[in-house]
Amino acid sequence: MSAPGPPPATPPASPASAAKAIAIVGPSNSGKTELICGLLKWFAARKLKVAVLKHSHKQHLGDEGKDTWRYRQAGGGLVALAAPGLFQINRACPGEPELAAILGELAPEVDFILVEGYKTSDLPKIGVIGPVVPLALPDYPRQVAWVSSEPVITDLPVFHPDQVAEIAGFIQAQLGCP
Repeated sequence: MSAPGPPPATPPASPASAAKAIAIVGPSNSGKTELICGLLKWFAARKLKVAVLKHSHKQHLGDEGKDTWRYRQAGGGLVALAAPGLFQINRACPGEPELAAILGELAPEVDFILVEGYKTSDLPKIGVIGPVVPLALPDYPRQVAWVSSEPVITDLPVFHPDQVAEIAGFIQAQLGCP
C-alpha cells in the first residue's frame, strides 16, 4: 500500500463540481456506505455540516404501501414527510435529476457534500475497493485516491478503510474546506 501523499492536482472545477463535493465510488458491497458513515461521525464531531447524496438506479425508497408511497403513486409530485428530528422531501422529476441542480440545492446549507455514486460524473472521486482487489483498477474520471484493505498498485494515495481521520483530512484538502 502506498503512503498517502499530498493531494494531487485536480482539473479545474466544472458546473457540477462548483459546489464543494466529492464522490465515493465503487462496486456494491465494497464498503462505501460504511466509509461515509465513519466520515460523517468524524466531521460531525468537529462541528462540520456535511450533506450526503446517494445515487441509486432504483426508485424504491423502502416505503412501498406506506402513505408517502401512496401519495407519490396517486400523482403527488412533491411529497414531504415530517417527524420529530426529520424533514424529508421527495420530488418527482422526469428522467435522471441533474447532478449540478441537486448539488446546488444542498450546497448553501452545508460545508461540503459527500456523494455516494455518480461514477462517471466530473466530481473528484475516491474509489473504494472491496475485499478482493480487481486485476485492473476501474478507470474513474477525476480519481484522486483509493480506499482498500489490501495493497493496491497505483500512483494515487491509498488509504486503509480504518484511516477515517486521514481520509477526512484528504477530503478537506481536496475541497479546500476548513
